[in-house]
This record gives sequence, C-alpha cells and structure tokens, in this order.
Amino acid sequence: MTLRKGIVSDEAKTAMTSVRGAMSPESVQKMNDYTPELPSQYVAKIRTFTEDAVALALPQTSYTVETLLRPTMHFVYWVVFVAGAELDASVVFSRELIEYYVRETMSNLTEGTRRNYRSWLFRVAEAANPEANPHNPMPLNERALDTPYTSGELVRLNRWTAGQGTSYSRDAAKVLVALGVGAGLSSREIAMLRRDDLTVAENGTVTLVATKGTKVREVVVAVDYENTIASAIKVMPENTFVFLPQRTRTENDVVSAFVARTSRPTGTPTVRVQRMRNTWLVTQMTNRVDVLTLMEAAGLQSLESISRLAGFVPRPSSPERIAQLRGTK
Repeated sequence: MTLRKGIVSDEAKTAMTSVRGAMSPESVQKMNDYTPELPSQYVAKIRTFTEDAVALALPQTSYTVETLLRPTMHFVYWVVFVAGAELDASVVFSRELIEYYVRETMSNLTEGTRRNYRSWLFRVAEAANPEANPHNPMPLNERALDTPYTSGELVRLNRWTAGQGTSYSRDAAKVLVALGVGAGLSSREIAMLRRDDLTVAENGTVTLVATKGTKVREVVVAVDYENTIASAIKVMPENTFVFLPQRTRTENDVVSAFVARTSRPTGTPTVRVQRMRNTWLVTQMTNRVDVLTLMEAAGLQSLESISRLAGFVPRPSSPERIAQLRGTK
C-alpha cells in the first residue's frame, strides 16, 4: 500500500502504477491540471498521496476526478497541516475525522453541500482505508444535546490526559479538561486564554477572566481543578497562552486540531469542549449555585442552555424539596 507511512514495497508501487495506468487520458489530464487554492509548499507534500487515494476510488464510484480531487486535497491538507496527523491513510481517512471536518469546518455551508462533501470523502476513504470499520453517519441536521460526562467517563477522560506521548501533550490535555470541566470555558475562550488572565489567591482559589469576542466574564475554577491550573501557570512566562503555551496560532480550531492528533485508546469518551462545558454547568446546578450567579459566570443571556441540561441534575429527596420550598434549608 503506497498510502501507508513507512517503507513502500515494490508490489505496492507496481499495484498503484497499474491503478494510475487504468485511468482515462481525460482523468489523468484533469488530475495534472488541478491547482489547489492552498499553499504550494504544503500541496507538494500531500499531492501524490491525495492523487493515489482518488485514483483508487475512481473505479469504485461514479464520481469524476474533478468531483473528488478538490475536496480530498483540502481535507488531507486540513488533517495533516491543521490537525497535525501523520500522512497515513489509516489515520487520515478515518470516519471520525471526516465527520468532524464536515460538521465543524463547513458549518457555514448548506446541509446539502455538506452532505455531498461527506459522501465524496467517504467514497475515497472506503478505497484508501478499507480496513476501517464503517459507521452509519449521523444526519447532518441533527442537533443532539452534548450530554455531560458521567463520573466513569471523567475517569476515562483523565486517563486520556495521562496517556499522551509527550509531557507537553499531557500537560495540554490536563489543562484542556481543567478549563472545560473545571471552568466551563468554550473552545474559543480556551484558545485565547493567557497567563495574565489568571490569578491565584493565597487560599488556592483560581480566578480567570475569559474573553469571547466583546464578551468578558470572570470565572472561579472548581476546587478539583485548581491545582492543575495553578501548577501549569506557575512556570509560564507572562502573557503566554495557558493552553499549548508554545503555539502562536489563535484560530478557532486550535482545540479541535489538538484533540484530533491525540492518542485516544479504546473506551475514551468523545473529547468535546461543549460536553466539558455542559458537565461544568450541571455540576454547578447540582451544587445549587443560584441562577443569576451561574448565568453570569457562564456568560449566558438566557436560561435555554440551563433548562435543557436540568434533566441531568440529581433531584433532591422529597423532604429536601419541601425544606427548600419552605425556606428552611
């Protein structure tokens, strides 16, 4: 297989040459003439890989070269140079990455357009990475609630943070969870948070100022995550990013790109900032934080988010509810 990282066997090279040779002259010309609207120095590194993947898919689908090549090239570029994955078909052409790419990076496109992109990429993935287990794609118009993490999932999420391959990635993963589950920050707020936005009081209380656009809010970090944040910022120079402090990028996909390239063993729950934020919201409601305080800390303008999550909050016992309503507790 020429699409796998490592030494490519002569048999694989011969097989790919045969696949390319079976293409029609028109298809070959279309492939050669295509100039991606991407940085040329990066395209040079992924072009052969992408063309080979498309060439494999052509005999298995009715789609043309021009239909498949552009979306596949842009997808491979995103996976390798934005998400930071290896140029290996078993990594690049995964259903999870395709689903995420279509849902999150194409949110400004119509549902029909996104469905087409997903279909094109799936056809190439089925040819380039046939060993992958297929999953039925979720309808693109589905707006399911990101359910809070259970206590068991939080344990596995902590194992995910500890299981990363480098200390830098482990620290980043721990900070990500601490800011999401422990402070309810959004992806954008996590990406923009800097060392100077946090203060640590003598009693250990960690307070941060989160900024999203023109909105600024102050959040007190939950006690279970204070030490993670305090330890992380203790060694950081002024004004560096709290999450992935060595980076210079501030794009919205900083968090998702990091998660996409992390190691996620079997059993790891989906690593989504919105699930972390919802977990934080439910925890605050479980702790009976008053509504106005919670809305202010969460940066909410309405009760819609809170009301949708209310079903995850454990109900007090009947005597406790009576005492609350009476004002005796």
